Amino acid sequence: MKSKIDLAKFDPRRLAFYEKENYVAYYRKRWLRLLFVSVAMVKEAYQLSWPQAVYAAYLVARAEMAAAPFPNNDIPRAEAYMRRLFQFLKRLYAFQFNVAAAAHQEVNWWVVHRRLFAQENNQALIDALAEALSAFLGKPAQVFRDAAVLRARGILYSDQWVRSGMEASSPLLPLEEEALCSGYSRLRDTLLADGVGPEI
Repeated sequence: MKSKIDLAKFDPRRLAFYEKENYVAYYRKRWLRLLFVSVAMVKEAYQLSWPQAVYAAYLVARAEMAAAPFPNNDIPRAEAYMRRLFQFLKRLYAFQFNVAAAAHQEVNWWVVHRRLFAQENNQALIDALAEALSAFLGKPAQVFRDAAVLRARGILYSDQWVRSGMEASSPLLPLEEEALCSGYSRLRDTLLADGVGPEI
């Protein structure tokens, strides 16, 4: 079983790149590219081996497929797949958290993002991102607010890129990646300073 500090070993720059590329591939419907960057993203985010990352990315993809159709999505099914993911992570890491709550909050920020797509007044998304981190990492949501603000800014740039026509040369893409990187750097600093998760 991995130690709690292992979870903070991700590279913010690499993770931000993969998340940005994940959005680009998804919205451009480049499915093979999406498959690769999704696996790479969860590998980096959760510090997994490649086989573990393939399994984790499969669960996330199935959850996203259940949550994506509008208006006939299946949020309970999405949460069920995310519960499997968090149960898998719970077996790997030496800290306790509520699997159902973590799955619910993770899917909830997807729902909130869809509702607020490209809206600059995105406080509800910031709150949802912070609550998702709180549910998984076992610290108050306020601890993760700064990281959530920056990640929400990156997501907003992604939304604006979609609305503006998804040009490869758009200046919104480097702005998105930089905001995501700043958010993940803040998250890593928070984890290293405060410890990862509550004591067992």
